[in-house]
Amino acid sequence: MLFVINGLLWNISTSYRKNLKAYLGIQYAKAPRFSPPEIKMNKWNIVYNASAYGPKCWQKLSKETDKQTIHIQELLMSSNNNQRDVSHVVFDEECLYLNIFIPDGSPGILGYAVMVWFHGGDYSTGSATDIDPFQMVFKQKVIVVTVAYRLSIMGFFTTGDNEAPGNFGLMDQSAALLWIRKNIAHFGGDAKQITIIGHEAGAISAGLHLTAGDWSRNAFHKVILMSGNPLTENTVKTFDFYINALDQIADIFGCNHKPTSMLIKCLKRVDAKILMDNIPDVEWGPIIDHGFSNTSKGFIEDYPVALFKSGNYHKVPVIIGITDMEDVLQILDNINTDDNKMSSTDFEGFASKIASEDIQKFNQSDLWCSNLHIVIDSINLLYKNEEGLSSNQVLSNFVSFHTDRMYLSPLFLLANYLNADEDVFVYYFNIRPKTEFYNLPRWISVPKYFDQIFIWGVPYMNNNMFINRWNSTDKKISDIVMTLWANFAKASNPTAFNIYLKWNAFSQTNQTYLVINEDFNLKSVTENYKINFWNEYYPKLLDFAIECCASQNKNNKLENLNGFILLTFSLMVYVF
Repeated sequence: MLFVINGLLWNISTSYRKNLKAYLGIQYAKAPRFSPPEIKMNKWNIVYNASAYGPKCWQKLSKETDKQTIHIQELLMSSNNNQRDVSHVVFDEECLYLNIFIPDGSPGILGYAVMVWFHGGDYSTGSATDIDPFQMVFKQKVIVVTVAYRLSIMGFFTTGDNEAPGNFGLMDQSAALLWIRKNIAHFGGDAKQITIIGHEAGAISAGLHLTAGDWSRNAFHKVILMSGNPLTENTVKTFDFYINALDQIADIFGCNHKPTSMLIKCLKRVDAKILMDNIPDVEWGPIIDHGFSNTSKGFIEDYPVALFKSGNYHKVPVIIGITDMEDVLQILDNINTDDNKMSSTDFEGFASKIASEDIQKFNQSDLWCSNLHIVIDSINLLYKNEEGLSSNQVLSNFVSFHTDRMYLSPLFLLANYLNADEDVFVYYFNIRPKTEFYNLPRWISVPKYFDQIFIWGVPYMNNNMFINRWNSTDKKISDIVMTLWANFAKASNPTAFNIYLKWNAFSQTNQTYLVINEDFNLKSVTENYKINFWNEYYPKLLDFAIECCASQNKNNKLENLNGFILLTFSLMVYVF
């Protein structure tokens, strides 16, 4: 099939499956090590074969993942099984490829709406083949583009200056978005209807493109954030976080620490596999790079919360949501107790450590002092952590504590910032598949990735494990969710066509969100006291714990006792 793009004649091979076209392994930029992507490439003056996936971006294969999540990931890419087999995986630094999946038939006058997928994996693992988008494309008549971007040290190494400013993986995504905007019309897509859809780290990335200024300006028109949020703590770091890692890396590979130009020159000579196999265990990811480069603007100018609070972001419609128990499987895998169970004392110990770290962040005085018990008592009250509970009950409470703090709280914080200018639709995924292909305790509801089964139409996929076994409810839920997501991509409104559900945009006067379960009911934020606790009460509690202690040193105990009683009464109003 012939396409003309920017005056070039393309003959792109096509592969058909269920009446759609797949153009695989299209290079959108070059990836010079520790540098931004090079968008200007050599012109294609020969037939371009787009019938095979490109190589994966370098990553460590030793990253541990719980068995249930691996199982879900295998389902999501059931048509790409050879990509999961390590013996077939090819890694390469030149990995900036995208794949375009197009419905068969006429795209109409304006073209198909476009959904651009950024994969998750904590910026350390994952690839553009992590999902099988065929059902979404086939059933909903949208184009899905899956994008590879650099990961780990290759994508996020930084020297804190112009030599290697960092955020190269995010810059790769911007380059892909610009390529898509420029060329998608040649594939039947509407360049004015581009939706970024991301999961986990991919969702954080999508949120960061909202604040990326010129890097991604006018390159997308809507965003869907699933199980990821740029406001979640520690998702964006400062250079201080990486200083020790730079020293370690220089020592490991025998490089000069300074000047950074010598360090970079040395590291560029290291073989890619040797580099990946020997780097220290560092959480490479997005960094505030303002002022690092004298040749280009930073990708992340400030902490995301400051950028959203000031209104310094691209105003586009957004869908944002989480699952009921995001990190439960990872928590179960990492319980650090003697018997791998959790008691109420263990809960309090974990909560104390977290609260103590939060107080340290809030405490701006030279005096290290706090009344930690004030915070812990409030958490125990909120999550009903008390003696006599079974290990499963305590675990369930702890997972709720973690989910509310790390996911639910920033979810509604971001929704409150975004709704002033554009429609924001908030969801809470609270149903797991009826088809029993997993082995989970009954107290576990919906872990991370379980929502992706419905979003990508897995119940309709003919894979060897579950052919003809999927429950009819699973198929029904999948149909509804795919329709909601596709409607949003087409019309900026998830209930615009072919669906009889109510899902109001979140606003200051209508703070509702959609609970995705068998009933698809709307719920109000005012009904969920935990949201109010973390976004309103908890920051005040931390301040009070610090001030109370400082005041006690000045013998102002009575005043602070009255304040503590008032705060405790407020919390009891929330809970009861």
